[in-house]
Amino acid sequence: MNSILLAAGMSVRMGVQKLLLPFGGSTVLETVIANLKSAGLLPVYAVLSAEVAEKLSSHRPSWLRVGINPDPKRGQSSSLAVGLEMLPDGDDFCIMLGDLPLAAPKDMTALAMSFNAMPEGKTVLAPSREGVFGHPMFYRPVWKERFRSAFGDAGGKNILLGYEEEIVRVNAPDGHFRDIDTPEDYRKLTGN
Repeated sequence: MNSILLAAGMSVRMGVQKLLLPFGGSTVLETVIANLKSAGLLPVYAVLSAEVAEKLSSHRPSWLRVGINPDPKRGQSSSLAVGLEMLPDGDDFCIMLGDLPLAAPKDMTALAMSFNAMPEGKTVLAPSREGVFGHPMFYRPVWKERFRSAFGDAGGKNILLGYEEEIVRVNAPDGHFRDIDTPEDYRKLTGN
């Protein structure tokens, strides 16, 4: 299944580019990419800032396709637009965020299996906890067009909530909700 990886954020609250911070034996971003690969959520359409793309190895596997968000200051929806342009028409897809390195491959695979088993009429599968969405979220092809009108940093959330009856909300482990936004978040995840 296709994955759009939104990883062009400015890391303003972190103070440094959080996606390039050490995590395990690599970086936050490389960990998320490896987790998507291990979960079989390929190809990965990674939307990066120029700064992050420059630091990513130029020896990329064929399943990792990189798009550059020329103006990340416009918010997450600008990255979503780049990812949607890269995505083939007519395919299911998921959207993952670049700062969720604890979303484990086995848990992402379980979400994908639940998505594939959804009843007709349901078009979205979302990890959800107390009304908060986690990632990755899984979508039927109709969402490629629906998300084209997304704007700002909320990405497609406001559009998504207009189709509540099509959403299957499922419980998921903490890793699907524990992103890295601040130095304190990073310390809690890594002990550094």
